[in-house]
This record gives sequence, C-alpha cells and structure tokens, in this order.
Amino acid sequence: MSFFVAYQPDTHDGQMARFVERAAANGFEIASEYQQGTLRIAVFPALSGIPAASHTEANGDFAVALGSLIHDGIASPACLPQVLQRFDADTFAWQGMLGTHTVLLRKQGRLYVFGDGLGATRLYTNADGTLWSNSYLAMLEIARPKRLDRQACLEYVIAGSVYGDKSMTEGIRSLSANSLLTFDPSGTAQERHLPSPIRSDGGGDFRSLDDAADHFNARLDAVFAPIADNFGDRLRLSFSGGFDSRLMLAMLLRHGARPRLFVYGSENDEDVRIARLICQAEGLELNCIDKGLAPVIDRDAFADEVEHNLYAFDGWKVENPLFDFGADRRDRVERHRDGDVPLNGSLGEIYRNFFYMPDRPSTTGALVSTFYSQFDPRAFGPLFSERDYRAGMQQAMRDAIGIDGDRLRRFEVEQLYPNFRGRFWTGRDAQVNQRFGPMFFPFLEPTAISDTARVPIAFKDLGRLQGSMISRINRRLADYPSDYGFALGGERPLKYRLKTLISTQRPPALRRLSFRLTQRHMQPRTGALAPDYLGSVIDLDFPAMRGLFAIDRVYSSAQYGAVATLEYLAERYGLTLPPD
Repeated sequence: MSFFVAYQPDTHDGQMARFVERAAANGFEIASEYQQGTLRIAVFPALSGIPAASHTEANGDFAVALGSLIHDGIASPACLPQVLQRFDADTFAWQGMLGTHTVLLRKQGRLYVFGDGLGATRLYTNADGTLWSNSYLAMLEIARPKRLDRQACLEYVIAGSVYGDKSMTEGIRSLSANSLLTFDPSGTAQERHLPSPIRSDGGGDFRSLDDAADHFNARLDAVFAPIADNFGDRLRLSFSGGFDSRLMLAMLLRHGARPRLFVYGSENDEDVRIARLICQAEGLELNCIDKGLAPVIDRDAFADEVEHNLYAFDGWKVENPLFDFGADRRDRVERHRDGDVPLNGSLGEIYRNFFYMPDRPSTTGALVSTFYSQFDPRAFGPLFSERDYRAGMQQAMRDAIGIDGDRLRRFEVEQLYPNFRGRFWTGRDAQVNQRFGPMFFPFLEPTAISDTARVPIAFKDLGRLQGSMISRINRRLADYPSDYGFALGGERPLKYRLKTLISTQRPPALRRLSFRLTQRHMQPRTGALAPDYLGSVIDLDFPAMRGLFAIDRVYSSAQYGAVATLEYLAERYGLTLPPD
C-alpha cells in the first residue's frame, strides 16, 4: 500500500529524516506532505509508481486514498471530491465504500484517518501517541522500540501472522477494527471505535441452498459490478483450480469484464492445467508464472535483495520469510504494469466450513487446538509457555468478535473466520499487496461477509453453497474440472465426502497433535534459506531468538524462515526478547 506517516517533529524529526532516506533508496519517495497543527504528514506512493490518489479543495480541505477505493460506484481518485463532501464524522459507517484502503481526510479544520470496513488495513501508533502510520516498518524505524513482543513472535512462527492489536514489537500497537482517528486543529489525536458494517443478524432467507446462493450472489453483484464498471479489461485475476477464483471469474463475466488471468506453478501443476483448459475454452488470456524458475543471485548481492524485500513487504510477510531472490517482489510489481488492477480471492472460504469443525457449539480453546497448534513443543526454548501462547490467542479471538467468555455458539465460530483469520492473516497480506499498487480482495468486503456466519453449516460443507453460487451464475464455468477432482457444480465423490467427514469429526485434542506427529524430520533449507545465503544476513547461531526457539529442532522450513525473519529484524534494529 502506498503509506503515510504522521508525526510530531519535536519528537521524531531526526528518525523521520533517516527513514525517508532509507525508504527512498528502496523505492519509496515522499509524494506529498501536509500539516495539521504541530502534526506533519508524509505520503508515499506505491512501488509500481502509481501515486496516492488525492484531491484538495481551494480552502485547504483534502482527501487522500491509499490503496484501492471505490465510493458509490466511482473509483479513486475521481470519487474523492464526493468522499470529502459527504463525510460526516457523526454518521460515518463506510457507506458505499469498497476496497482495501486507508483514507486521510481534512474537513472543517479536523483531520480524520480510517481504514476499510473489515479493518484489514491496520493503523499503528506508538505508546506516547506522537507517531501514526499504516506502515509497521515506518513505525519500527522511527519509534525505535527496544523489545520484541514475545506473543507476537510465537504467533508469527506458529500461525503465520500477528493477531490482535499488538505488533511484532512492544510499544507499537494497532488501532482496533473500525476505529476513526481524529486530529483537532492543534494536531492532538483522539480514537473512536465505530460499529462494524459487517452484519450477522440472520438477514438472509436460507430455507434452501438455492435461496442462500441467490442471496449471496446478489451481495456479490454489489461488489463486482463497480469493480467491473471501473476497470473492465484492465483487471488481472489470480486464478487456481478451486472455488474462489472460479466464483470471481463468473462474477466478472456476468458484469461484462473479461479479465486477464495469471496462475502460479509449473507446467505440470494441476492449477496450471485447469487454468489453461478454462482460458482456452473461454477465450481468455492466461499468464503462467513459475517462481521456481527465478534466477539465483550472487551471494554478494543477497543482502541488498533482502533489504529491498524488507521495505517492499513492510517488515514481514504472512506465512513466508523475507528471504528469496526477488521473484515475489518483482512479480507483485509486474501485476500493475500498464495500470492493470489485480484481484485476489482470499477469504472466499466465508462460504465454506473453513475450520472443518462440526456443526455444534465449541470453544476458543478448541479452535486453537484445531487450527492454531501447528507446532512441536520441542522446537521452543526456555522462554516458551504453551499455556501463555494459547491464552493470548484465545483473548485475541474474544476481542475480535466482542465476547467475554470462551464458549462459542456455532455461528460465532464462523464469525471468527473473517474477523480473526480474515482481518489478521488475509488482511495483512491484502495490506502488503497495496504497497505495490491498488488491488481488490472482493471477499474481504463487508457486503460480501455480512450474514455468512448464519448460513447453515450443511450448506457450507463440501463447498455446496459456493458450487451452487457458481452454477447459478455460469453453469458452464461450474462444469469445468477442479483441483478437488470433481466439477464444482457437480456431485461430490464418496471418497471426498468421507475424507471431509473424517477431517470435520476429528477431535480438537487429536488435531492439536497432528503437526508434532507429522513434522518429525528436518525439511531442506535450500535456496535463500541455505546457510551460504542466510548466513550473509544473520548470525546463524540466532542469538536473539535462541531463548524462544530451539533452532536445531525447528524442522519446518517455513517456520525456520519465520524465525530467521525475526532474527533479521532483531539484529538490524537492536531488538531483544523480554526477560522471562
């Protein structure tokens, strides 16, 4: 995402100047600056060179949109005059807004800052309230905290992201979802929490599978029609052999857009084979991207490559380390060539039983055991407490959906998918993608999410609802093969039904043990994680992380890469873990 930094110069002028210099060396130069009393605001463009959308009135009022934004059917920057005109802090509720964005808006002497309706774009502040940004890396470099947050480090390695309102470091926190940040004429800040625009009051008629499919297709029409109208054939769709990208393609074709598709994998991968079949049959352009073919760089150039990744990915990526040879970064920039606008189907599992949990009440503890226990206790050091880790995750879940206890009604389990997993895992990925240029994630839209928690689980199981949605839009697309081994609009084979039943009915206590029973051998540490490369950017003795992780017992290469990312941040910024 193009990003902003708002700071009090008396406190942060020196560090801000140093950050601006380093950011410019890595592709981010200040595009515009504003002032609100003693507060200064700097706005940075996207890595693709696409500027932040802005509009300024003659009286000095302005609106700036960072990321993707459509308002009442009009895309930014053209929509910004009406955004400014219609904004009222007393009645604001994300009316008519689509996209993954941060908006800065000055009106009648006050500066307002807010993110999207889900809260996917996180806004950060420091402990003394003198620094704000939607960039974690900017906060880290300017605020200069001293300690990593232990719980955040564990969550990142085990669960691929950071959950709740904390950040990777103590002293930097994110505002809660649906916060409106207001600066008065002097530059003094006030936070206010607004009601979520995501409704879950059972407003749909779900008496039959077809009724549910029609209900949610109508909701998606309100999302995809403005996207198709504004961007048309400039849209680039991330495609695979599954449900979510097929539903997006059906919606775009329904609304008159013919996107160009791109798929990841080698020529023999199932996703690539299915994408080729569909594109040939439908007359659509396809780009196959095999990141495994990216050239290996010279070891002496690796440190610079990692630093470029550090800035491009805002300090860290979900589930994946910072370390590669630049293929991921260059690919994300390439998506925006010639003003193209990418779409991604993440969070499409709002229409499926994502956690594979049975149709009965549960608990936050059971959900941690089911989905957030991908670890072996032997891979941790003396500072690790499994009890504290689980308690931290359970508290973040309670906060995400506003409950006091740990018992979950079945629809609350479904609420946790968009409001917990969606906001903190998918949302982080969506926010990072905006740093390369505007990109849409249609299933993160409150309009798409609303009411999905109340869908009967029997409709969500086996992808029945999503298959029906695709079929009722475009039967031909639903009848093509999928990487599940069946047509998405067809019958589910007995083997698939039995496999799903076994997964769903497996007790949480057993699922908690799955990772430690299956990850019993060291996975290869190759490519950018090979000692020759990794040892050029961090100390392979892991002095900062060794108290929390038993490095020699971290068998998963993905988790090893995550620990290495934390070590890199710790060594670069002088961070330490808090004592026991």
